[in-house]
Amino acid sequence: MTEQALKLPTPPGFTALVPFDRDTHGKQALPAEPSYSFAGSLNAIVVTTAEFVQAGHDYPIIFAKDEASGQYIPAAVTGLESGQNLFVDENGQWQDDVYVPAYVRKYPLHVLEVNTGADTPQNLVCIDDEALTDEGEPLFNADGEGSKQWQRFEQFLNEYDASRRATEKFVKELDEQGVLEVFEARAMHKSGHQYHMQAMYRVNEKALKKLPARVIKSWIDKNYMFYIYAHLVSLDNFQRMLKYVERS
Repeated sequence: MTEQALKLPTPPGFTALVPFDRDTHGKQALPAEPSYSFAGSLNAIVVTTAEFVQAGHDYPIIFAKDEASGQYIPAAVTGLESGQNLFVDENGQWQDDVYVPAYVRKYPLHVLEVNTGADTPQNLVCIDDEALTDEGEPLFNADGEGSKQWQRFEQFLNEYDASRRATEKFVKELDEQGVLEVFEARAMHKSGHQYHMQAMYRVNEKALKKLPARVIKSWIDKNYMFYIYAHLVSLDNFQRMLKYVERS
């Protein structure tokens, strides 16, 4: 199956996406020092529920709606304007005092669900091959064994994919129970410049309180309420992000 036949979508920030091939890509290496330049224009980055607490210390966690699928996706807001990431400097380094989302740390690898006609979609490991280098230890040796770096990445991808699936179930239930609402956010810089962000979604606390007791209990048992309040508390970070405007 060719890349063209797969019609691989390009994830935000990635230059291109191709299926990972051990014979081709395995002979190359990942840069010794990661660069986050690829995320420098992303003003929102996907996060999973496993990241809500850590990410919520530094970023507002909102829900964005994918207009094509109609699905909601949790994301950490990293910029107050389109094309702006306040946490990536001109050298491609992330601010050293804040959490780096897993989506960013897994670059240049990405897992796609591909419909092959089977009962369930199959996972396909893909890569932005422009990020690879000929310098350093190859991802796979001549015997086809993965390097320690590859093994770490592979484990990380598996953990990320499991967390992504769990997050999809969480968001699906929020949507089904009708607790998500659209909202806007404003932040005023000391210079007088006002930032205005729209088309974001959050959990409506009034709707949350009206849920049936059985739903509340189920969400407590699944840790959903824990994620919801981590999300709600994180929204206070919109004003806090202004301190990074001077750093960018």
